[in-house]
Amino acid sequence: MPWNEVMDKWKSGKLKSGNKETGKPVHNQKQAVAIMLSEKRAAEGGKSEYKAKASGFGRKKKPKKG
Repeated sequence: MPWNEVMDKWKSGKLKSGNKETGKPVHNQKQAVAIMLSEKRAAEGGKSEYKAKASGFGRKKKPKKG
């Protein structure tokens, strides 16, 4: 689902989380974006460009002095 379609549904209160029939309406814009990315990932067969990269997480350890 394209960005503008998701935002239109979110603003009008028609975007649902979970099941489209019985799911609760989405009130948070960040949740609407997460739904859009999830649907895009599912439609494209789970391409890696939308998945989180494992190397970008966590703190880097500083080498100890001396």
